[in-house]
Amino acid sequence: MHFAGQQTHFPRQTWLLRGACLALFMLLSACGFALRGVTPLPFDTLYIGIPDNTQFGADVRRAVRAASPDTKLVDNIKGAQAILQQVSDARTLREVSLNAQGRVEEYELGINYTFRLIDAKGRAVIPDTTLSIYREMPYDDQVVQAKQGQIETLYRAMQRDLVSRLLRRLTAPEVRTAFENAEQRGEDGETPLYDPNAPEPQRTPSPWHTPSTTDPANVR
Repeated sequence: MHFAGQQTHFPRQTWLLRGACLALFMLLSACGFALRGVTPLPFDTLYIGIPDNTQFGADVRRAVRAASPDTKLVDNIKGAQAILQQVSDARTLREVSLNAQGRVEEYELGINYTFRLIDAKGRAVIPDTTLSIYREMPYDDQVVQAKQGQIETLYRAMQRDLVSRLLRRLTAPEVRTAFENAEQRGEDGETPLYDPNAPEPQRTPSPWHTPSTTDPANVR
């Protein structure tokens, strides 16, 4: 049996509950509540071996400062307790579907990024790790110029995702234990030594061209 006035009672409770949840979320944010699985970096100084004149390098530095404000980013390897080395940074492009005329209808864009984190003596805290991101994009060979802008926009979005994934890996709780045990693991010979002064590889993406369905470079 339904009574008059009951139809507005439950919606009002719903709105009150939503308001309470929102207030709780704002309170936790104001108190510096951190997402589970993200912790400050366990070292006081960090050298980031990614060119700082690139958007990716700037985004990584900004993310690290936000996640670990007590960690100082230094410009000289000699003053760093830990070093983030960029091993490789490659973009890929491959066809994933063709139309009835054999023309490409869809491409897959990819970023394969490999990095390592070492201590000042070259001992691995995070060994070589590859993060891969893929996105699909429809393609029309009649509007190549428009697709050039679209592909760069998509790559930028993928790069933002890459920064988030890299930060989660750097701030994972096990990194603290690995950093503290790096010296012991280095003495037993199980951990390879890296050169802290290794040159920084540069990203040199190829200019956009009309992809060929027979070009081996487009096949992953």
